[in-house]
Amino acid sequence: MRGSTPVSVTQHLLAIVVVLIGSAIQGAVGFGVNLFAAPLLVLIDPSLVPGPAIVSSAALNLLVMRREPAPHAWQEMLWPILGSVPGSLAGAGVLALVATANLTVFFAVLILLAVGVSLSGLHPKRTPATMTTAGFLSGFMGTAVGVGAPPITLLYQRATGPELRASMSRFFFIGSIASIALLTAFGQFTWTDLFNGLLLLPGALFGFLFSSRVLHHVDAGRVRVAVLSLSAASAIVALARAWL
Repeated sequence: MRGSTPVSVTQHLLAIVVVLIGSAIQGAVGFGVNLFAAPLLVLIDPSLVPGPAIVSSAALNLLVMRREPAPHAWQEMLWPILGSVPGSLAGAGVLALVATANLTVFFAVLILLAVGVSLSGLHPKRTPATMTTAGFLSGFMGTAVGVGAPPITLLYQRATGPELRASMSRFFFIGSIASIALLTAFGQFTWTDLFNGLLLLPGALFGFLFSSRVLHHVDAGRVRVAVLSLSAASAIVALARAWL
């Protein structure tokens, strides 16, 4: 079983700041919390990813769901949610087979791949097939590395802000619950992971509150570029640290 250790006070405070910024971005744009936070959390303490990061993400998405009422979003999310179940199962299985010493490299490479896909400019249409496929890929990456946004958000590049936030919050919330359940079943989520995740909740809460204040003043395009740039840079730093 992957080892988990309590996070120090300094690491805890740094992690809260990272989660706060990521939560503010996702609360305003619709995605980005773990795409931004996961590479930095790995640098702070690799044990914060994926379990604790997923716990804080689940709480954030629950808050966004309550703020963005959209009953139709559940119907549209049916296909990607169905696809995310086997994807999450595959992600948990892969994570269980990866040695602890290689986790940082594994996380960083997946994040770089995710950023590359997001920057590719691809814009496939939303059909049951593409939604299910995107759900599978998001489930796999969300469970393995705590970052599942890019595959599914590619299908919503031209969506309005409220549509993106309503749809993504519901998909990511269900995905987070499934990921935690599967990680637990594979012995990759412990009570320490839950404790460390709960310690990150202040960051998620205050980031959400801040996002609500700037909701109508955010240029989603510029924020998206900033999120992807910072994520790529952080992943490269994580790779360099692992190889030195």
